[in-house]
Amino acid sequence: MKKKILAVVMSLTLVMGITACGSTNQEAANEPTPTEEAADGEAPQEETVEEQEPAAEVEEAEVEEFNPDTETDTITYAELEEKFGPVPEVTGEVTIGGILKNNANEAWLTMADGMEKAAEDFGISVDIQATRTETDTAGQLSIAETMLANEYDSLVLSPLTNDNLNGAVQTAVGNGTPVVNMNCEYIAQCNTFVGGIQIEIGRKSADYIAEKIGGKGKVAILEGVSGTFTSIQRVNGFLEGMEKYPDIEIVASQTADYEVEKGMDVASNILTQTPDLDAFYCCNDNMALGAVEALRGVNRVGEVVVVGVDGTGDAYASIKKGEMTATVDQFLFDNGYAAVEVALRIMGGQELPKVVSTPIEVLDADNMAEYGK
Repeated sequence: MKKKILAVVMSLTLVMGITACGSTNQEAANEPTPTEEAADGEAPQEETVEEQEPAAEVEEAEVEEFNPDTETDTITYAELEEKFGPVPEVTGEVTIGGILKNNANEAWLTMADGMEKAAEDFGISVDIQATRTETDTAGQLSIAETMLANEYDSLVLSPLTNDNLNGAVQTAVGNGTPVVNMNCEYIAQCNTFVGGIQIEIGRKSADYIAEKIGGKGKVAILEGVSGTFTSIQRVNGFLEGMEKYPDIEIVASQTADYEVEKGMDVASNILTQTPDLDAFYCCNDNMALGAVEALRGVNRVGEVVVVGVDGTGDAYASIKKGEMTATVDQFLFDNGYAAVEVALRIMGGQELPKVVSTPIEVLDADNMAEYGK
């Protein structure tokens, strides 16, 4: 089992390294060096070098160093008002541009509801847009560029990858426009990240599943979009947590792109290969619901532990029916509300920590009523 887990961890670590650093290294590789220019018989242009080098150094340092899951300059959302006081009052018309990962997943729609409620409470406007899928990076960048042209007072962004909005963010920062990075992929140049700690989601899920199956058995993982920070961290946290349980075997770890149908297909294949599976850990609720359908096909609904992530309404309905076992709730309505509040605090001159962490809890049939679910 240890060999299987090590192989998965090494693979994920390699992907994360490529995602975080690839674009920066490529840009540096394409720049002419002073030695190459001198070889052509022309002296290096000092002004050009002076303009390029500082920008390259800043971008590389920020991309490599920032990780909301490990950042030490952090505060919980619950501590904000005690430390920084009330949200500064806004004057005049204020519009915040918000970009989500997609406009179909209930999780993101719930986050949008939270943003709109904050806008109502604080007397401002929000323009919330999204791509149709969580893989349309070009489409999301196009939305961001349009928002820059509209000169919104602040941007609240949930990028599809750690770097696909970097160009737009760099322009916003240069214009003095505050950028709030909202759950889950990170933006190195953001003013503040607002969201749950993704690696902790995996750790909490590991402990929960281990307890439910008595510390031994076979577990499968349904990953999100391959190579994305969110999926990597949720899986890494789960694998890290599972190291405490040597009698639990990770029999499979496969991507299903956060989608119900793909989750069902992948889970069905896993059940064919491992009919005595004890639990599914799914990196979002959509895939968990797909796993439930796969279990329905083999008459094992309710027998196999199924844990999802996000805390969607469909997930809670499934839990109440005894199908899904639990969801790791990120309280996404509150997350969306907090992101808008943080943007207003930054606009009002408050110097906030780099990360404002929002709550995450494992909720099941036993405790969901305590949280009003």
